Amino acid sequence: MKPPRFSIPAMHLLTSLTYLSSTKIFTEATSDPSSGCKCQPSQPCWPDSDAWSKLNRTTNGALLKTVPPGIVCYPGPAYDKEACEKISEISVYRKWITESPFNVFQSGWNGNPCPPTNGTKAKEPCNSLLGSPVYVINATNPSQVEAGVKFAKKHNIRLIVKNTGHEFLGRSSGAHSLSIWTHNMRDAEFTESFQPKKCSKTKPHSAVTIGSGMQWRDLVILAHPHGKLVVTGGDPTVGCIGGFMQGGGHSPIGSKYGMAVDQVLEIKLVTPSGKYITANECENPEYFWALRGGGGGTFGVVTSATIKTYPTQPISVAIQTFNLTSNNTDIWWDWMAYVHSDIPRISDAGLMGYTFIFPNGTERFAYAAALMMVNGTAEEAADILKPVYANLTANSKYKDHIIYSHTNITFPDYMSYFTAFFQTGATQTGAAVLPSRLLDARALTEDPALFAATLKKMWSPFVGAYLGHLTAGPGVAQYKDVDMALNPAWRRTYNHFIAASGWDTPDQREIVLDNARNVLEYNLRKLAPGTGQYVNEALYGSEGWQAANWGANYPRLFSFKNKVDPQGVLYCFNCVGSEQWVEGPNGSLCRASWA
Repeated sequence: MKPPRFSIPAMHLLTSLTYLSSTKIFTEATSDPSSGCKCQPSQPCWPDSDAWSKLNRTTNGALLKTVPPGIVCYPGPAYDKEACEKISEISVYRKWITESPFNVFQSGWNGNPCPPTNGTKAKEPCNSLLGSPVYVINATNPSQVEAGVKFAKKHNIRLIVKNTGHEFLGRSSGAHSLSIWTHNMRDAEFTESFQPKKCSKTKPHSAVTIGSGMQWRDLVILAHPHGKLVVTGGDPTVGCIGGFMQGGGHSPIGSKYGMAVDQVLEIKLVTPSGKYITANECENPEYFWALRGGGGGTFGVVTSATIKTYPTQPISVAIQTFNLTSNNTDIWWDWMAYVHSDIPRISDAGLMGYTFIFPNGTERFAYAAALMMVNGTAEEAADILKPVYANLTANSKYKDHIIYSHTNITFPDYMSYFTAFFQTGATQTGAAVLPSRLLDARALTEDPALFAATLKKMWSPFVGAYLGHLTAGPGVAQYKDVDMALNPAWRRTYNHFIAASGWDTPDQREIVLDNARNVLEYNLRKLAPGTGQYVNEALYGSEGWQAANWGANYPRLFSFKNKVDPQGVLYCFNCVGSEQWVEGPNGSLCRASWA
């Protein structure tokens, strides 16, 4: 089994893919929603060219017909050797993904139609879009989004939303669909005192209003001249207020300021009925509740949001490593259990960041952590970790088998830290699998022997790395009394932990997924049975995903989804209400009652 490739940061290393199979192939959908199935291009219900032309005029020429960029490498009229060589060169960069209306972060999600061939001509022509949309609206204003939503609803067409395509669960792909691409809605307006109109119960706060296409690197750079920082994600290419924010949005500075949903003061969106509205604590409060943690692509298409800003701060980083120097893996996992048991202490003391456990040879392992402190000195950060090193060097059980290193780096402001640590990585082919769990203090500290045994039991050639996100802690817990859709388990979480796996070719898929469900996810649930998982970084098709993603909030979310979107205009797998639908092997999407 070829292990997946990894790059910092942890939460954007992998994606997961599996397909539901259906016992029936649905082929008789009509444009009537009561038929139970979404319309497909091969069916009479599909809009004719005049209807699509009218949509194009309504959106001022924003409608694009999907043409896989890699088609220039395939036999046919589009073949172009020079263009094929060029696209093969640039397709390894994420910028190519984010700036394309058609591509997605990991091509396994849409079946990878017409992949570039490194400049060589493919043997067979490319004749299928597979899981890509049929048409895309390049939206630059809310009226274009309104037109797209209304068109999809009228013609009973599957509707999807793509911002950057940086999506781990395939929710920005969809066969036989119309896509709304929000990437070019990128305005940013800063203010020192924002308060939603007619909403005195929301305290004024310095803020920035951003379009839904804004990405974190760009916003960090824009905020710097204003002397501000924003609660970012951990990857420069991630969209600020798309699925990231709507799913919760953990942050490298979350243990200080909270999650992305904790920063939102107001949201503007187009509802599933095609209406453009404002949502805040006082206006459309139920939408405001649902969009803060209920997941993207479900309750509407967000076009802009206003989020809090804070004075920029110096950032001190402690880079910590441990390496196993012998083949005694029992000692290693025992030490890892101790290191993880110390996470609540160091988090409460002000450290936050990311950890990695990965193979360092056939029988050896390494651990690396980038732990940072907001507005603290390098000495303060190092002092917090001194008890860990003292335990290692003083304990004969460990010191003959494990060595450590420690490096300090200080940055004068948040922009310097972010741009140095979070670089744009390469694209990835195939798909990744993300069994994960929110680990609270009990899971981390109560039974170190169980923790060590669990990590040892799960490790196999299927696993590429264990990824830890120390991004919750006291900063997230401070919002525990705020009413929103976010999984309440986040408020007592210290470590969002992923056992990262993946596959490169479809023939590996089932065996990898079987291990992910029955070994990795099973053991993580036993380790922390009362918590849950992060909706944006979880196993696709996770068992009991409703409660795992949203806890006690799911019934309310399900009821609201059926209230505002009874036709199922917006659908994504393992999203709220998606259990009412079934994806067939031919790309059909039908009501579950028809399966």
